[in-house]
Amino acid sequence: MIITKYPQQNEKTNKEFFLKKEKELTNLDWAKWAGWFDTDGCFGSYVDKRNSDYNIHYKATLKLADRQPVELFSETFDVSLCYSEYKTITPEPYRNEYIAKIYNATIHADKSVWFTKNVYPYLLKEEKKKFASELLGYTPKSKTMEEWTEDEVIHYLATVIDGDGYIQVSKGNQLLSLRTCICSIDSQYLANLVALGANRINLNSTFRKKTEHLTKRGWVNKYLLHITCSKKSPHNFNFFESLLKDNVMTLDRKKEKIQKVIDSINLSREKFKTKEMEIRS
Repeated sequence: MIITKYPQQNEKTNKEFFLKKEKELTNLDWAKWAGWFDTDGCFGSYVDKRNSDYNIHYKATLKLADRQPVELFSETFDVSLCYSEYKTITPEPYRNEYIAKIYNATIHADKSVWFTKNVYPYLLKEEKKKFASELLGYTPKSKTMEEWTEDEVIHYLATVIDGDGYIQVSKGNQLLSLRTCICSIDSQYLANLVALGANRINLNSTFRKKTEHLTKRGWVNKYLLHITCSKKSPHNFNFFESLLKDNVMTLDRKKEKIQKVIDSINLSREKFKTKEMEIRS
């Protein structure tokens, strides 16, 4: 089902679109969309058998259960927003059948090539870089760890947390603590995230193997990367606070959890300062 429909692209409209977006979009936008595509996006090609020429067509798709990021993708790149439902089954050992409700938006043809070329330098997952290179027909240059700016890292990690992360808020001794977990079967990818965060923004994070489960490709290991913050362990406070700035994270429901803990820590600090001033006076 098409929720929002955009006109088909052509050479003239694409030229105007590219000029417009080159003025609007910055390196931080491309870092952000790279985070989304390393987690929930895909690059691909297909042959349209409806046409006799059998030409290869290219596409870049963002597909999620959350409407908000897909709608933003649709609006940013002038591509139709779609919705679908289908039956599927959870992985082993549960094997529960359920109805998947998915939003998706796809960039096609020349616009997908333009998008992939711009987002490629910020991709960290080797599998996604491979598919992106196949779409482009060549391998662009990736940013080295030293070339990433602090803001680029923050914008990238924000959407990785949006995509593959879950946020847990815990309460102990009347104080709230925050734990973000990023889940992946790609241990090298998580190792890259740990290294990038540590080297560029002094982020304290760790990852470990959690479970093993059966997929169509056989048994695979699932890994979790942990980023924590609390009043007693505030090392990552500035990172989480930066996620709350405008146009960094996308999902409001995750930002609300982070905001709750940041407010709690700030309130606790203010109470401590007030008490300290009273003692001095």
